[in-house]
Amino acid sequence: MFQLVRKLLGKKKAGKTPRKDAASGSLTGQSVSRDLARNKEYIRKTLGSSEDIILRDLCLAVDNGGCIEALLVGIDGLMDESAVSENVIKPLLNKPFPAQAELIPEINQRLYLKQYSLVTDLHQALLEVLNASGLLLVDGLPVGWQLHAEGFVVRPISEPPTEVVVKGPREGFVESVVTNATLLRRKLRHPALRFENMLVGEFTKTNVMIAYIEGIVDPRLVQELKSRLSQIRTDSILSSGEVEQFIEDTTYTIFPTVGNTERPDRAAAMMLEGRIIVFVDGDPVALIAPYLFIQSLQTSEDYSSRPFYATFIRLLRFIAFLISITLPSLYVMAMNFHKETIPSELVVSLAESRQRVPFPLVMELVGLIILFEIVREAGVRMPRAIGQAVSIVGALILGQVSVQAGFIGAPTIIIVALSAISSFIITPIADVTSMLRLLFIIPTSIFGFYGFLGFGLALLTHMASLTSLGVPYLAPFAPFHFRDWKDTFIRLPFRRLRQRPESIPNLRPQRIEELPAKRKGNT
Repeated sequence: MFQLVRKLLGKKKAGKTPRKDAASGSLTGQSVSRDLARNKEYIRKTLGSSEDIILRDLCLAVDNGGCIEALLVGIDGLMDESAVSENVIKPLLNKPFPAQAELIPEINQRLYLKQYSLVTDLHQALLEVLNASGLLLVDGLPVGWQLHAEGFVVRPISEPPTEVVVKGPREGFVESVVTNATLLRRKLRHPALRFENMLVGEFTKTNVMIAYIEGIVDPRLVQELKSRLSQIRTDSILSSGEVEQFIEDTTYTIFPTVGNTERPDRAAAMMLEGRIIVFVDGDPVALIAPYLFIQSLQTSEDYSSRPFYATFIRLLRFIAFLISITLPSLYVMAMNFHKETIPSELVVSLAESRQRVPFPLVMELVGLIILFEIVREAGVRMPRAIGQAVSIVGALILGQVSVQAGFIGAPTIIIVALSAISSFIITPIADVTSMLRLLFIIPTSIFGFYGFLGFGLALLTHMASLTSLGVPYLAPFAPFHFRDWKDTFIRLPFRRLRQRPESIPNLRPQRIEELPAKRKGNT
């Protein structure tokens, strides 16, 4: 069926013809020539005549009085010019080269840079130059030196504003994948930690890095993720959100099947369960795959708290999720179809509050929900200094004036406010609850309880059909893995969490090998 649709739309599979690079207009791949003038001509043709392109001609002195021409290539503002000057240019120019010496090992000995590599592909080397590296070319040599001396400013490490914790680390990812890899190395000091990079985006050449623990992660998951990333053919990748939508299993769903985090400790914990982390250069948000629904109700602070309190908070989040998506529709169902479910003491007050309201209950409820979303979005998008004041004062003034004018009933404001505040407890899926809140109202306002029940069953069926890298989204409930229930809506003590979750494929089920024996207290 899908193949028929593809034929009708006239889509062609990618990869059948050689791909041209838009920047140079030629096929990718150009070897370093022994002729420095030819290399310089290719560089000018590829990079153009931009003002920020650094092309510095060097003359490497020889002890017999001769001179060897060389060329340094870089991008102003991206390459660390002071580091290159001190560790590359000065050592090469201060002392003449022996006339009969081999240049490649001689230059290698004089480079004091922490990291450099020999390259033979000039086009690939220029892509690295655009990624903040430098390039040294010497006349007569068929190789070049890739100088890894990034010099752009990186935002300092700070606590993520969307994942604040009371007890736990205060560091978060930044926009540099190199720094993010270092933060993970500090958490996982094991040689099995693996990082793999690939460039995605024809114009942006964005560095996308995947991280996993070899020996724990299922190799089939790694291969599947790498396959999806390698199949992305697009002009640009500017954020992790774009990569998330390109690699997810199901496009037309409101539920996130690829998770995200800005906390190194949470990313390390996910990897230790057999998951894969994806970093996108220029974005501090790391992607998590596979990602299950139950993880939206869990936080990293749950594992820093006592199991009893962590269990209470998790159950509270689940109740808040149900309140957020169903409370407005339950209110419509009770008022329009099943008034017998309302306590008799409240029937009179609810009826009196609606006497002055000129709109039907559904219109009133939907309008107030949309109004609340407008105020919330305005508070988020406005400057931080006045955003909170606008969101709080605006909501209070609009609510109070609307009730006094008779446009909205006070009980409706309470219902909408309670459902909206409940969604703030589960921030990873706050956008999902906002949409489900409205979607539940539509069938309930038409069919009452039967519409509410039917939409709920349809929603569960849809969630059960979702997968994340092939892993069922509702695991460990569908399919059923009872052993994983120790760390779902409840969290048992760490002594009981000896195995890794069965829901996530992994190669090392045992997590805890041995613990101190329990000792009875003195009586």
